[in-house]
Amino acid sequence: MSELLKGSAAVDEGEIVGVSRLSVVFDSHPNNVSKKIFANARMQARITVLINCIDNNGRDVRPPDAMLKSLKLIHYNGGHDLGSQWTVREVPNQYRHDISGVAGRQRRDASDEDERGVVVERWVSCDQIDETRIAVAITLPNGRVAKSNNPHSLMGGSDSSVTLEAIAPVRYGAEYFRLEKVAGPAGVGHKIYKWYLGLRVGASNIPLQDWMTNDIDVFRGQPFYCDPWTGNVINSPLYVVGTLIHAGTQLTHVWLPTDSAGHSGRFRQDYIVNVNDRPGELTLVQGLSGWGDRSCPVKKNPCFITVIDAFGTEHALHIFVNEYEQGFELK
Repeated sequence: MSELLKGSAAVDEGEIVGVSRLSVVFDSHPNNVSKKIFANARMQARITVLINCIDNNGRDVRPPDAMLKSLKLIHYNGGHDLGSQWTVREVPNQYRHDISGVAGRQRRDASDEDERGVVVERWVSCDQIDETRIAVAITLPNGRVAKSNNPHSLMGGSDSSVTLEAIAPVRYGAEYFRLEKVAGPAGVGHKIYKWYLGLRVGASNIPLQDWMTNDIDVFRGQPFYCDPWTGNVINSPLYVVGTLIHAGTQLTHVWLPTDSAGHSGRFRQDYIVNVNDRPGELTLVQGLSGWGDRSCPVKKNPCFITVIDAFGTEHALHIFVNEYEQGFELK
């Protein structure tokens, strides 16, 4: 939560009588006092608080950990807690923290002016369109509160804030997404394809982080499509299966019927496939066999999925199977 900087003086908690500095900045640049994030409840802005305390001898000292635990972000106007649609966390999540995509994880380094203080970071997200001016409050050991929206406080308040605007997330339709089909190794009578799902807007690729759906149990590896007996169309496979792969998975199993059968049904060949091997893209796996398996349930309805991009924004897609070409399509 906090970092002790060089030259900081040790002090008994009861000797602290005020705050000599209490400032709020964005990590990208101390002179940048406004920033935008997407109002999708996931994208975060990093807010840095710089704190110096003063003891009863007038020395600048490091605030103790117990005092730092009381630190909270507040609305500059009114001084009430930053809550409701605004969420404050002590650690960052995996999504980008800058709309430009270039400075999302940049950190503000400690400099000479920070030698007798502490740098504390907070990560703020919002779930609806809004804008607010953010200040900070911290409680001293004597119970009094110093705030950065009150420069005239005897406790050492200051006039320091940043403005954070949560704007409407940018959502894209199916026409911005693409599926690229790549053949994988398989045995005689079998075919395996990996389909890479990507998002491209103009000349830029927007990385995808994850997907979710209510149609299948992804953690159990349930297929979103299965035609176990295609009707023996000439030059077509008898068995077709399609599986959406969870973003955190690197290897998946594809079981395909073989030309051998026993008392319990058709024997199956197990293929282990590397997946999610393209940064910023998600993987679908398709398996085809020249032998059918009527013991498998039919699943041919469109699959409704929600894809989450690198900024934490959700996009709704439908995955269909073109049965004539045995390919995947997005709508």
